[in-house]
Amino acid sequence: MSMFRRAMDYLGLGSDDVYDDSDQSVRSRRPVRNRAEADIGYDDEEDDIVDDDEGYDEPAPVRRGRARDDSGVTVRGPVGQPPAKTVKPLDTASVEPVTLKPTSFGHCKEIGERFKSGQPVIMNMIATNAEEGRRIIDFASGLTFALNGSLERISRGVFRLTPNGVRIPRD
Repeated sequence: MSMFRRAMDYLGLGSDDVYDDSDQSVRSRRPVRNRAEADIGYDDEEDDIVDDDEGYDEPAPVRRGRARDDSGVTVRGPVGQPPAKTVKPLDTASVEPVTLKPTSFGHCKEIGERFKSGQPVIMNMIATNAEEGRRIIDFASGLTFALNGSLERISRGVFRLTPNGVRIPRD
């Protein structure tokens, strides 16, 4: 049970027996019989405790940073490293999708290179056999997942791979 009491005392939930002892810093005085005997003001002894000149240092002036532009947010890296480059959004209006007709898994290299360059790819696989088509779709699925793109089925045998951040207008 003592461990429980110690835990309660540590958390401040214990009994107040510790605080019942008289405070040593308060001087006991005899009761004042009339108002004329009461001290008016403060004791000279308390003046010795606080010294106005000792232990006070003037605070250092606060240096203000350079004025900042509220039009955007500036992110600063760790000290000693060059500042980060600004990221500019891509011009999505000029991106035209390219249509490819892969017939074998060997055409996946061109699909991947076009997709990595930020160009949307439309795969027309109507003429592709089922086994090769399955492998190409698996490749395209992994490619779009790894590069945060999207893979959509437009119609039977036709798929569109769209890179992250690129929008294709609906026609």
